[in-house]
Amino acid sequence: MQAQNPDSGDAGLAVYKALLPEAEAGDAEVQTALGLMRLRGDVVERDLKVARVWLGKAAMQNHTPAQYYLGQLLLLDVFNASQPDLSKQLTEGLGWLRRASRDQHSPSQLLYSQTVLESHLESPFGHSKIEAQQHLDSCAEVYLPCTQYALQRLDKGKEEVYCPKNEFCEQKKRLLYTLANADDANARYWLSKFEGEDRMFWLRRAARLNHPQASHELAELVLKNEVPLQPEDPAVLALLNSAAQQGLVESMHLLGNLLYEGTRFPVNKPLGLQWLNLAAQQGHEPSIKLLAQLQEPAGEISANDKVESAQPTESTP
Repeated sequence: MQAQNPDSGDAGLAVYKALLPEAEAGDAEVQTALGLMRLRGDVVERDLKVARVWLGKAAMQNHTPAQYYLGQLLLLDVFNASQPDLSKQLTEGLGWLRRASRDQHSPSQLLYSQTVLESHLESPFGHSKIEAQQHLDSCAEVYLPCTQYALQRLDKGKEEVYCPKNEFCEQKKRLLYTLANADDANARYWLSKFEGEDRMFWLRRAARLNHPQASHELAELVLKNEVPLQPEDPAVLALLNSAAQQGLVESMHLLGNLLYEGTRFPVNKPLGLQWLNLAAQQGHEPSIKLLAQLQEPAGEISANDKVESAQPTESTP
């Protein structure tokens, strides 16, 4: 354990005391800073009661970060409220989060909507789920964690491979556009499955970000001569290797087969067998059957050694 600097406590306390006059004069930002110092206890001694006082003073001045922190702390019950006071504390916490949410404070909008929408109560602590959904919809346009949560709610935790053209899918599409434009490879891949979208446009953009399924599908299309590679696309070998290294057994099988046969790349039977063996170890039936037909087992190699030695080199065309 690293030794603590004996002067750090004195220095932190000096900073804290230097900020006190501004906080006492009503500076909400400084009040929030002092509240967080007291809460964390890394600069001055931890004191939850004092932290609550400073955050409360700033929150009363409509300082949205203070409202967010105070609301979060009240919901987490870090102040150890007595059982009779707990309901009152939770109500107060949600109230602060709603006030910050109404001022478009994105983290508050996310936490407020999550808390209200995931409650089993119809109107948790008097809050409307309709309003909470409105906060989430607004936040999802500008704050990626909100976008991801809104998409998760639409999918109910399950990603759909295909989405026909209807209002539900249009909602999903708007959320996926936001994520895709923020370089989210998964969002780009799912957009390639939407009716009316340019499949190859999104598939290529996902593959360029090393999305395993997109990389595999693009490689398959190129191998079948259905589409050509573009200058920005990785080579077929790189596409398959990327997907295989991420654990996609279909890519392990295809890469191993191509290397073993030497039909697309220079023949490399040991390397091909290693990929096939990796896929077979994961229960991939086509690889198991192919290895049985070849009657050339890859041998006893530890999993880690296989992953490292089965990486095709960039010099292979």
